[in-house]
Amino acid sequence: MTPHNTELTILSTTIRQDAEGRYCLNDCWKASGGDPNKAPSEWVKNKQTKALAEELKQSGNFPTDGFQPLKSKNGGINPGTYACKELVYAYAMWISPAFHLQVIRAFDALITGQIPNPAPKPKRIRKPAFDTAFTRCMNVVALLPNVDENQKLLMAARGTHALCGINPLEVMGYTAIPAATQDNYLTPTELGRQVGLSGRRVNQILCEEAHLQVHTPGSSSGSDWSMTEKGLAFGKMFDSTRKGGKGSQQQLKWKPSAIEFLRPFANPPA
Repeated sequence: MTPHNTELTILSTTIRQDAEGRYCLNDCWKASGGDPNKAPSEWVKNKQTKALAEELKQSGNFPTDGFQPLKSKNGGINPGTYACKELVYAYAMWISPAFHLQVIRAFDALITGQIPNPAPKPKRIRKPAFDTAFTRCMNVVALLPNVDENQKLLMAARGTHALCGINPLEVMGYTAIPAATQDNYLTPTELGRQVGLSGRRVNQILCEEAHLQVHTPGSSSGSDWSMTEKGLAFGKMFDSTRKGGKGSQQQLKWKPSAIEFLRPFANPPA
């Protein structure tokens, strides 16, 4: 059974009435969105509004003599601008056609005793706390086979960022996860600096001449280079978070001993 509606409700806002049955235009204004330019105080200044209120007053179509179709109450209980039903329609039309339609439907619902169905409110998606999300992700990656501890941390951090928009490693200032045994590994640029070669040239030599790595364009979170079986003795992948905490990346670094593969190609000093 549909409950009977005894109050005027517009867009889920209850419209108050005064002792003489007039409706509060301030409540209508709030229901419409509260545009300052559409406040009741602005509407009552219009000549057309005053003329309509006077015409309604002269019509005498009210239950009591001397009834004021439009009345402003300052101070006391429930201050505001109150108006009869006809003026509520006029006020709503002045605000916008869409709101006018809502008011018509609200009065129809009042007459028929039906409660109008308000527009459904969008559900708020609650994001988990990043520490909770990280713990859950770590529990999941712990079940994965053939994944080292560094990779587990990075995978859990990426999962946490996907769930709540925060990379916990970045929050803790842990921007790189070193290998268990760090042996002064160097980037291609750092290696090349010692023999007068660019980082790009170093990568080319390590790939095409030394056969320590192969070019494997990876995903947005991976490295473009992978070690060959021969390269495993000289290189190691290091995991690091991207700046801003948005995901992570891998970088292939090399032992200082890898420089011996570069010396035949070294540029002579200027």
